[in-house]
Amino acid sequence: MSLSKLGGDEQRMIFSQLCNVLDPVIAVALSSVSNELRTATRVPLQQLKTDHEAAAALCRKLGMRSCKELRDANEVAWLGRGLTAADLSLLGTLGSVLPALKALCLYQSAAGPDGVQRLAEELGADALPAVWWLRAEHVQVGDAGASALATALGRGALPRLKFLNLTFAAIGDAGLVALAPALRRLPELGILNLWGNPFGDEGLAASWRRGGRLEG
Repeated sequence: MSLSKLGGDEQRMIFSQLCNVLDPVIAVALSSVSNELRTATRVPLQQLKTDHEAAAALCRKLGMRSCKELRDANEVAWLGRGLTAADLSLLGTLGSVLPALKALCLYQSAAGPDGVQRLAEELGADALPAVWWLRAEHVQVGDAGASALATALGRGALPRLKFLNLTFAAIGDAGLVALAPALRRLPELGILNLWGNPFGDEGLAASWRRGGRLEG
């Protein structure tokens, strides 16, 4: 069946499936196939353009020359680049279009007190599918960030995580209580570092519940 014979809702659905913020060429080409498609995709195409420009700005902040460089990157390291919590939130929305990324390293507190929380809140199912190394070192994760990360893991983000470093991340009892069950369900997690966090007996007790101790 010709795309032009489909209704507007169907055309927009196909267009949305082809939208890739880091590589919008295919979606743009599709929107130009016919006058009907141009009309049906005008609004989402404008949103795609806006999102692509925001992603390109983030790439420049990360020291990358193009969105393609981010799309193909094996590692993203966040240190002293003047990035914000909003930038981390945007990176979270890109989690589904970063198939090559294997390591995400966040250092110090450049992203502000809620940066990791906002990143985690944007990670959908199967986001960051190849990431096996996640570091948030001397970053203010806090109980809210730990809880948001637990929720993201519960919906299927970071399915191949093997190494998690949350040192000096301000995670207390409530954060560890929320995070521990989600970490135990990760089939490949082998190394967890929680050094320097202010959790106490309640958090430590949570690490023993349901299936044995969570090693740190």
